[in-house]
Amino acid sequence: MNRRDLVAFELFYADTLRREAKARAKRYPQAAALLIRHAEAAVARAETIRCGPLFTEKAA
Repeated sequence: MNRRDLVAFELFYADTLRREAKARAKRYPQAAALLIRHAEAAVARAETIRCGPLFTEKAA
């Protein structure tokens, strides 16, 4: 699994969470809000993976 795969998975996960939030918005607004926050966090993780180093420690 490379960097591109990790970014793609995080964006897929964010899209999935947004779809679930949209489906639950009327009946469970608090759950929908939580799902949207998780989707935003997934996008932030994708940006971190895309722009930053994958590992902070040096290899032994």
